[in-house]
Amino acid sequence: MKKIASVLMAVLMIAGLGMAKTKWDMHVAWPMGNFHTKGVIKFADLVAKKTGGDLSIVVHPGGALGFKGQEVLGAVRSGTLPIAELFMGNARGDDPIFGLTSVPLLVKDYDEAWKLYQIAKPYYEAALEKQNAKLLYAVPWPPSGIYTKKMLKSAADFHGLKIRTYDSNSAEFVTLLGGQGIAIPFSELYTALSTGLVNGVLTSTQTGVDAKLWEVTNYFHRINYAFPLNMVFVNKKAFDSLPADEQKAILDAAAEVEAYQWKESHKADLASSIALKNHGMQVVSNITPQLQKAMEDAAQKILAKWVKEAGPDAQKVLDAFRGK
Repeated sequence: MKKIASVLMAVLMIAGLGMAKTKWDMHVAWPMGNFHTKGVIKFADLVAKKTGGDLSIVVHPGGALGFKGQEVLGAVRSGTLPIAELFMGNARGDDPIFGLTSVPLLVKDYDEAWKLYQIAKPYYEAALEKQNAKLLYAVPWPPSGIYTKKMLKSAADFHGLKIRTYDSNSAEFVTLLGGQGIAIPFSELYTALSTGLVNGVLTSTQTGVDAKLWEVTNYFHRINYAFPLNMVFVNKKAFDSLPADEQKAILDAAAEVEAYQWKESHKADLASSIALKNHGMQVVSNITPQLQKAMEDAAQKILAKWVKEAGPDAQKVLDAFRGK
């Protein structure tokens, strides 16, 4: 109880309650220990400092405000939420451009992920503008891989697998390989694996540590599926109503945290990989040529489908990324 109380006190102190002229409640889906949540708290702290306590951002981790993934953008659009952090793929239903973040095997490392983000950022900003929202910053998850109880050597090994996926791209990827993609809330993941409702997961090393997946799976296949982004965004009307100096403070804090958090994501991947191994997980980095070819074929189909859905802007982003 003392630990919980101290954590809550830290959040309240960071938010600067009692001093602020303006208070924003902020939705975050991830638990306190997740590096995304830590980054958001750092952002709130910086905003409080840079505005002299005039703007307080109260962080509510673990989905405590009750909003689910696909509801969050709508809540910010309407002003129900002034600010939020969201897995970008959850906004694909509002604009297909957000599906880019989880197109499989498009980028292979953090440098390429950063390059793609810089190219796509104006399109993300424009899409949010249509939703009465403003992008502040975005941070990638460590690269997604596949957790299973058995080692995967070819597409044939996917037959009979029920894999928890996190959006339509990842579900289709698993389906094209011969498995079944299943959507399950993170809070239910461990139980689903324990009971056999699913027998695999497509997610990051960080999530593997958060969920203690070494207790219910044996292998993590480092396929670098994608470096999906989480975005922090604000209701545009709420942002525009602030004084110019406070707007600048928010943007400065966002830029600082974004640069910091991209490095933290890489660190989280390295630390989480070590943690998985230390708990007995077999981390498979050498993917067989047979499986790699099957995954690349599936990825090309998903990319073509996304380009058709997202239209001319999608092709502009890809051409710029590929140097055409």
